[in-house]
Amino acid sequence: MELISPGNIAAFADTTNAPTITQNDPVKSERSHTFDIGATHRLTDEIELGVDGYYKIVRNLLDLGQFGSALVYTPFNYEQGRIYGAEFTATYTGKTVKAYGNFAVSRALGKNVTSAQFNFDDPDELAYIRDNWVHLDHDQTYTASAGASWQVLPKTALSMDGIFGSGLRQGFANTGHLPWYTQINIGVTQDLDLFPKDKTQLRISVINVADTSYQLRDGSGIGVGAPQWGNGAGFCQCGAEFLINVIPDAEGDSAYAKGLRRT
Repeated sequence: MELISPGNIAAFADTTNAPTITQNDPVKSERSHTFDIGATHRLTDEIELGVDGYYKIVRNLLDLGQFGSALVYTPFNYEQGRIYGAEFTATYTGKTVKAYGNFAVSRALGKNVTSAQFNFDDPDELAYIRDNWVHLDHDQTYTASAGASWQVLPKTALSMDGIFGSGLRQGFANTGHLPWYTQINIGVTQDLDLFPKDKTQLRISVINVADTSYQLRDGSGIGVGAPQWGNGAGFCQCGAEFLINVIPDAEGDSAYAKGLRRT
């Protein structure tokens, strides 16, 4: 994070690097009231459902912005903030098949920038934010994820998971949003049984198997100075998880050391 003092801004006066807006009120601590309520229900022995709702009222909403092309984040405040939404979950746990699904609806809004105003180079945008509620740059209305695994053999499991997003914000005062995107991943897990009581697993995953190209940010919007993209196609991830018997305890039972290796 980066904090700029008024003296730093004054040093650029009458130069080509002088900011359009010179106001630089100090960053304030955020204060909020958060309300959250949720419930889970086991529909059957295999199926569990859940729902959660939240509402957050914020004063001096603290946000981070990447102003300019450098990957340096600068804190600033909105005078007011409202963050609210709901999440829905479902899980299935069978003998050979396990699955989950999540769906979220959210809204994150702020109004009136009250600190570090010099970062905004468009006075019209700053004036618009002063008089209107605007979406925060990380506000995404709809988000979903789902996955499943299938124990095809006693020591072999196949898996698939995916994500969906309706798109992050873009444009003047975050009034637009990027297109929706999806990503699908697949994997296989093999139990190795290298020695007695061994629980070593070998995993191979292929990320973004459908070669979907999608943009998370396009370099426009509040505090977004550079474009960003999702994972590239066909990225292969391999790993091994091992559980090794190392020390028997006083009763003769085994203690285990657990580790994880990824490449």
